[in-house]
Formats: sequence, structure tokens, C-alpha cells
Amino acid sequence: MKQLDEREAKVQASYGTVSIEAFDKARKVIADATAAFERSRPTFREDYEITDAETGTVTVSYRGECQVCHLSLAFTTEHPIPDWDKP
Repeated sequence: MKQLDEREAKVQASYGTVSIEAFDKARKVIADATAAFERSRPTFREDYEITDAETGTVTVSYRGECQVCHLSLAFTTEHPIPDWDKP
């Protein structure tokens, strides 16, 4: 979406410097590309697991990856439960 936003900004910046026909055509190209993007299937798969609350520390494991470009993120964090050991 960032690329579409950048392209749209360039089109908007061209207002008054190109013919109205060229400007309208460029706006239509961006509108069509944006609509196609919004109709596309999500390609970023996310998996997560939250465990270990019974130990007094909650563990959160996350992994996400784009099935097209393979951009990914993975992490595991631990969060102690406050006052876990108090009656």
C-alpha cells in the first residue's frame, strides 16, 4: 500500500503541470490499482501461541510471513504475572 500511496502523491503533485486528460488518466490508473489491491487475498499468514500462565509467566510466541515476498517477523516474549506468588 505504501507504493500506491507514493504513486498517488506523485499523481496529485502533477496537477496543473500536465493536461487534464493525462491527470484524469493517471488518477484512474491509481484508483484501479488501489481497488485491485483492496480486493486481493491477504498473503500474510500469522501464527501465535500463548502458554505457561500456570507457571506464573505467560509466554507469547508469534510468527508471521508473507506468502508472496517472504517478509517475516518472529518473536517470543515472556511476561511475569504480577503478584503470582502472593496468597
